[in-house]
Amino acid sequence: MKRLLFIPFLLILPFAFCKAQVVVDASSNSQKFPKALDSIVYRITYQALSVEDTTKKDKKGKYLYKEDLMRLDIGHHLNRFYSYTQEQYDSIVKAGVSAGGVLSAPKVSSGGITWILYQNYPEGKTTFTHWWNTMRLKVTEDIEQPSWSIVSDSTATILGYHCTMATTTFKGRKWTAWYTEDIPMNVGPWKLNGLPGLVLKAEDSSKQYIFSAVGLQQIHDIQTIPGIKGEGKYRSIDMKTYRKIIRETSIGEALSASGIRIGTGTDPEWNKKFNSYISKTQPSNPIEKE
Repeated sequence: MKRLLFIPFLLILPFAFCKAQVVVDASSNSQKFPKALDSIVYRITYQALSVEDTTKKDKKGKYLYKEDLMRLDIGHHLNRFYSYTQEQYDSIVKAGVSAGGVLSAPKVSSGGITWILYQNYPEGKTTFTHWWNTMRLKVTEDIEQPSWSIVSDSTATILGYHCTMATTTFKGRKWTAWYTEDIPMNVGPWKLNGLPGLVLKAEDSSKQYIFSAVGLQQIHDIQTIPGIKGEGKYRSIDMKTYRKIIRETSIGEALSASGIRIGTGTDPEWNKKFNSYISKTQPSNPIEKE
C-alpha cells in the first residue's frame, strides 16, 4: 500500500523545497528489529572529522569538516564501526514520527558519516552498508589488512597511553596511525587493523578523514551488536559500483530507484528550482578511493 506524505525533506533536500509531495511505500517501514549478532565486550569511541565536499574551504583555505562520534563496538566474534551521532539523530527523528509528528530534521547534528562497517560478518568478510539518499547499498568483501610500516622512533601519548606511529597506503589513501601495545587488540577505526595494539588515532595524508580516540570502555552489562535492519532490502554491489553510484546518481534518480515519487507544486518558478536541484549529484569523497 502506498500513501501520500508531505515531508519537509530536510534529510535529503534543503528546507526551501519542503513543499514537495512525496509518495513512499508505507510497507517498507514495517521491518522487524534485526536479530543481535554478538554481545559487546569493548567499545572505543573516536571523534571523527570528515570532509564531504573537497572543493569547499573556509577563508583560510581549510576544509569544512563534519563531526561525528564514532563507535567501534568489539564483540566476541565481530566488530561494528558506526556513527553514534547519526544513530542518536535517527532515534530523535523516529521518536518524533512515532509520537505523531512530521518527519523533519531535529535541531541536533546528524554528523557526516552515514555508512556502517561490520568486520567478520559474515565470517571472514567485511560488510559495508550505506543508506544513501534512500538507496540501500551493501558491499561484502573478504577481510583485508593494510601493510603497515612501523616508525618506532616516532611516538606520542594519547589518552595517557604510549603510542607508536605506523604508516600505510590502503584503499587509495596514505594513512598515519598511532597505536598502543598497552592495549593488545589489533583493531582500529574503519579497516585500519593489523597493528600490534589498538589504534588510538589515524588520519589520511590529505586530512580529509581524522579519527581520534576519546573514550575506552569495557562493557560489563548486556549490550549487543545489532544485525542490519532490513538487510534483504539492500542492493548488493561491489565497492567500485558503490563509488560510481554515489558519484554519478542524482538525488532525483536515487529517489526514483527507491520507489519514491515526487510531485510538483503550482508555482512554475519553484518547480524550476526544485527540478534543478534534484537533477544534481551530491559531493562525493568516499573513504575508499580505490
